[in-house]
Amino acid sequence: MTFIQPRGLVPALAFAACAAGALSAPAFAQSVDIGAEKPVPEEHVVEEGDTLWDLCETFFGEPWRWASVWALNPHVTNPHWIYPGDILRLKPAAGADTPKPGEALKFVNYTVGSANASQVSLNEGFIVERDLERAGTLDFSTEDKRYLGSGDPVYMTFAKLEDVRIGQQYSVYRVLRDVEHPSSGEIVGQKVQVLGIAEVERVDDHTATGRITRAFSEIERGDKLTPLLNHYQVVAPRQNLLDLRGVIVDSFREVQELGQFHIAFIDKGAQDGLQAGNRLFVLRRGDGRVALEGEAVDKLPWEQVGEVMVMETQERNSTVMITRSERELKVGDIVEMQRNY
Repeated sequence: MTFIQPRGLVPALAFAACAAGALSAPAFAQSVDIGAEKPVPEEHVVEEGDTLWDLCETFFGEPWRWASVWALNPHVTNPHWIYPGDILRLKPAAGADTPKPGEALKFVNYTVGSANASQVSLNEGFIVERDLERAGTLDFSTEDKRYLGSGDPVYMTFAKLEDVRIGQQYSVYRVLRDVEHPSSGEIVGQKVQVLGIAEVERVDDHTATGRITRAFSEIERGDKLTPLLNHYQVVAPRQNLLDLRGVIVDSFREVQELGQFHIAFIDKGAQDGLQAGNRLFVLRRGDGRVALEGEAVDKLPWEQVGEVMVMETQERNSTVMITRSERELKVGDIVEMQRNY
């Protein structure tokens, strides 16, 4: 288990010391009417002197519930250390199953050491919900070959040639196909592949002459141009601000099984509260070989099979990178964001 590095604040021990003379009262100690039922808040902001043991005794009257509370807070990597300012969930979110006394806790995997979990990604593609701004078209080349690459000369036409300047760069892209939601069948958007970068070297009366400066994939005559995109993304983990469930609706590569560092797309975006750096668990339930339906599958628990990080958000969908996979992931798998993770 990895210890959280101190953040310049005095840590609060999660367990009450049991040795004689070592027991100390929490900073917020006050008289409590044991006979009266107190409403338990969904969350608590940790104060100096708080421990999981003491908090459970205060709010539940049962200090031994500390393990259940810890299970609700995957961002707490060690129950011995909680810090002033941390947000602790004390009970499941509305609609979630409430653990019963004595019920076995489900083990949850989570990524620790978030400072070292930054991901670097090449912007290979994304799902557009409306037409991407099209500046022009890469029409021709003097090269006698079908596929063009870095260094190849090209001729480009633009809708507004008068606005084009020498040295200006454009992203080269291709619209692949419509993306259908695996559950509803609705069109989520169009999948776009980013192919490379072209730079203008000369502007004539009707055509701009340039050169491909970067090629991420094979470029062909007829591919489209758009104002330069952000081609490299460095994303650090960001604390989740809400609970959310979604679905993997597609992957960038046309493959049936997905693994670590593959790029995929989910059906939740900026309007749902997602931000770059959010991390979501990938969940699945059922039998690994036999297809189950209805009550048979509903009785089985959800199992965590991986984790993804949001690299970029659109309004209603997001591009994610698979940062961990315990088995092959696939389109249709459920993703779940837990608040404060």
